[in-house]
This record gives sequence, structure tokens and C-alpha cells, in this order.
Amino acid sequence: STNGTFVGVWEDNSSSDDGTYKDLDGKEQKNFDIAFRLFNRGGYVLNFNTGDFDAFTQASIGVALCEHYGASKGASLSQYCREADEQQVEKLLFDLFEYYEAVYSNGNDFKEYADVYRKCKEIYTNKKNSIQLDAPKVFEATHDYITNIAKRANRDVDNGDYDSAITKARTLLEEVFCHALEAKGESPSDKGDIGRLYGQVKALYNMHADKDTDKRINMLLSGLEKILTAISQMRNGNSDAHGVGSSRIKISQHHARLFVNSAITMADFILSVEQNQCQP
Repeated sequence: STNGTFVGVWEDNSSSDDGTYKDLDGKEQKNFDIAFRLFNRGGYVLNFNTGDFDAFTQASIGVALCEHYGASKGASLSQYCREADEQQVEKLLFDLFEYYEAVYSNGNDFKEYADVYRKCKEIYTNKKNSIQLDAPKVFEATHDYITNIAKRANRDVDNGDYDSAITKARTLLEEVFCHALEAKGESPSDKGDIGRLYGQVKALYNMHADKDTDKRINMLLSGLEKILTAISQMRNGNSDAHGVGSSRIKISQHHARLFVNSAITMADFILSVEQNQCQP
């Protein structure tokens, strides 16, 4: 039977290829099946594409699941939930539930998910505070981390997966901006909006043009800001988890590489600024 947590809803010893759980009887089997299908829908996870899902799980629990397991989104999620530490599984499932509520807040999901949504909502409400307090910090911004993401994103470009490359680059910027804010004890104002996050970092670290600084340095900083503005507005044309209309564009390989390397440069610079001001 379930134990009153998301892990209790998901826990299993043997799952079939279609994501349903075996060795359960009657109503309990049905509850497990529906709970799994709230997020996992025939190998898909909600409305994520592979790049966005990997970026989401990387930000949530520090692991890009599809890349890690080399499997579909649904299969990777199922495998992680069977293998990982209970606290980390709960952290990921809570983050997915918050995403679910944000995406389907207008009730545009299928009616068959209504019962399990209500059950998960009750669990979420009861456990939210303890999960937030107990969840370990899984992300620490370092130059080595940025270098690793740069390699992975450029490998995506080489393989023609521009959507994944762009998602990795944008997520890295968000992570580094949030890291810089939290290093000074300030909460990010709007996770997901890298333009606003940068504005918050710029103000907090007093990164405004300085008349005492060489004008060529100020020109470089101004150029970085223009690049950041463009990055914040761009989406790959195949990206369906974020952005609509003119924000979604078709992109060529050389432009994707420019996007990635520009984002990496900005992330590395912001991390250096944070380290210069906050670390001895």
C-alpha cells in the first residue's frame, strides 16, 4: 500500500514495459497505474521534448535523465524512480507536479487523470514544507560545471539536436543567475525568465557602466547585455514546452553554436563576478 508520499504512489518492484506496475491487486494496481500515467504517457512525460526534459531534471535533481539512461523520457523517469534515493525521487516528483499544475492550470488535461491529480494534490499539500526543508542542494555553479555543459551542448549541435543544445544553454544561464543571487542571500525573482534574472543580478552586483572603467570594457559589457537580450527571446522552432509565436524560430547549425557559446561566455562571466565579490 502507499505510504502517504509521492514515493509511496510510485514505489514498485516490477514494472512492465508500458509503465504499469505488476504484482499488485485490484484497486491498488489501478492507483499505481494512474499515478504513473499522470506524468508518464506512453514514453512521453507531459509535454516535454527530450532536451527540455533533460534540462528540467538536471535543474531538479542534478541528472539529465534521458542522457543518463539513453532511453525515452518515460522509461528514464521510471528507471530513476526505482533506483534513486527516496528523497531525490520525491524532489523530482514534486517539481514535476508543480510543473503539471502550471501547464494544466486551465484544466486542459484529460478527465481520466482527475482522480490521481486530486490524490497527488493532497499529498503535495501535506508534504510540501518538509520536502522544501529537507531537499538537499543539488546544484553548485563552478567553472568545471560550465565547461561540462558547454561540451554537452556543443555535442548536441554536432549531432543536429539544436533544441537540446539551446535548452541546455538557457538552463545553464538560469542556474548561474540564481546561484549568483543566492550567494548574496537574495531569492530569484522569476525563475524561467532569464532576462529578469539578469536584471536582478546586475542590480545586486552593481554591474552598471562605470565612468572610471576603460570604455572598451564598458563596450564589452554592453555587448554581452545585447547578447543576453537576444538569448532570452530566442526559442528553437521545435521547442513546445516554452514560448509561442515570434519567440519560436528555425535555427541553423552555425547559429545554434553561436547561441550556445554566447550563453556559455555570459554564464562564465557572471560566475566570475560572483566569485570576485563573494568568495575570499
